[in-house]
Amino acid sequence: MRQARLFIIILLLAVGLAYFGFLSDAALLDSKQTFDRQNLYQLFDPGSFDNDPLLDSFLIPASAEHETLINLQLLGLERDRLAYIARRGDEVTAIAVPATAEDGFNGSVELLIAVDMYGRIRAARVIDDLGSDELYGVLDVIQSKWMQEFTDNSMREILGVSWKAITSDNEYDQFVGASITPKTVSNRIYDALVFFQSNRIVLMAGEG
Repeated sequence: MRQARLFIIILLLAVGLAYFGFLSDAALLDSKQTFDRQNLYQLFDPGSFDNDPLLDSFLIPASAEHETLINLQLLGLERDRLAYIARRGDEVTAIAVPATAEDGFNGSVELLIAVDMYGRIRAARVIDDLGSDELYGVLDVIQSKWMQEFTDNSMREILGVSWKAITSDNEYDQFVGASITPKTVSNRIYDALVFFQSNRIVLMAGEG
């Protein structure tokens, strides 16, 4: 009888620990998603969406081959990353596409570029590379006045931004501290726009 009672107590303790562990994991996930959501919303115009772009997302693989997406190499991704869709009602208004600019040595800059359905950039941001393969809790936006120069640009205008000087010392370090140049970043954003145009229908359907 005592052994049976002890077994029940141990079982209840195990169930309780598992339950509280589940609550803890759920709270951590919610915290990471809230963090990403606050940063992601910087890329879309207020009032241009009524969905949750963080959850209305799909994975873009780092590999160069995919069943439906083409020209994946233009993004230069070093690991799988999410693309995010902004919708108003049933209409897609913009898509945030990930990309990586690298110098061919050891330096790289993680980017997220929001493009509207006219092919114009709504926002381009540098994302702090947290070195994590997790899907959430990774959108730590680095504020940059220079990156704001890309807003409202199309493919025809974008390369001109690469010749605009970066005047802030801390911004300069962000881009050239690892041999990354403004032109490298501009070229990758241009490539991301080419990727967007090549896959517009697939991206709008969220079938990456």
